[in-house]
Amino acid sequence: MVIRPLLWLAVTVGALALLGVLLAFLLPSRARGGAPVAYLHRLTALPAYVRARRRALLGSLALLLVAALTGAFALAGLSRPTVQETISPKRHLRDVMLCLDTSGSMLGYDAEIIEAYASMVESFDGERIGMTVFNSTAVTVFPLTDDYDMAADFLAEAHEGLTSWGTDGLDFLMATQPETVPGSSLIGDGLTSCVDAFDRRDEERSRSIVLATDNELAGTPLFSLDEAAGIAESAGVRVYALAPDSWYFTSALDELERAAQQTGGEMHSMSDGAGVERIVSSVQRTEAELTDGRSVTLFHDRPLVPLIGTGVGVLVLLVCAWRLKL
Repeated sequence: MVIRPLLWLAVTVGALALLGVLLAFLLPSRARGGAPVAYLHRLTALPAYVRARRRALLGSLALLLVAALTGAFALAGLSRPTVQETISPKRHLRDVMLCLDTSGSMLGYDAEIIEAYASMVESFDGERIGMTVFNSTAVTVFPLTDDYDMAADFLAEAHEGLTSWGTDGLDFLMATQPETVPGSSLIGDGLTSCVDAFDRRDEERSRSIVLATDNELAGTPLFSLDEAAGIAESAGVRVYALAPDSWYFTSALDELERAAQQTGGEMHSMSDGAGVERIVSSVQRTEAELTDGRSVTLFHDRPLVPLIGTGVGVLVLLVCAWRLKL
């Protein structure tokens, strides 16, 4: 057992004080410089004198003990006692990529989908969020991040750009439809780009894509939707499709639903008012890995006990001094 220097100091002070009291009481009166008195032994042999002397001795020892403890508490308070705490915060390893089809057939729905995306961001807690838009080519709006304020700002600018047809806010129309790339609404290529947007492949993370598209292909993609779904499945990415209702392209929606289910995800209709909430619940129900974050060591001052001990000791000393008529 290691005794701190402060405790050694308190013990030393207490021992010296006790020695001084014992010497004061045990030395003969001549050694203490007192005057000789004849037949004093008769007085000191009286029972009342013996009891008074014993009370004085015990009172002095108690007073000395309290003084030593008070000094020890005071020294402990001056030394600023601290408590060390190591915190290992837990992080949700859950990544969600928002993947939006900005082709001509989706322009009437994209602003509403952006509003749905914004609702998802408000509902998430601990996930990293990213966004990619695509038509004939894919463009990253913002990478995976846990800065929800930044994500909300980008979504607000995206909504403004879609409602103003690119005159204000973010212009996705020109960015995703360059003249050098033929075709339009290349869903398979867009989904593959969204899968490629996931980083930290060496970590065990829950990865999900919220794919908003009507699956109306108008060109020759490098990857078909089935191939893109296979790539997502092999990468451990679940695809949750959000699609508008269509009376004319039901087979395209059936294909989209099969692709989502192949990855372990689901498809929801935009006409379903609870579609967004169901996607959020599905994403949050997925097995979210937890890992220790970077450990942080904190030191907290704990002067309360020494200060209380010092205060109580001073009060006891005052009471003892008054009772002993010192």
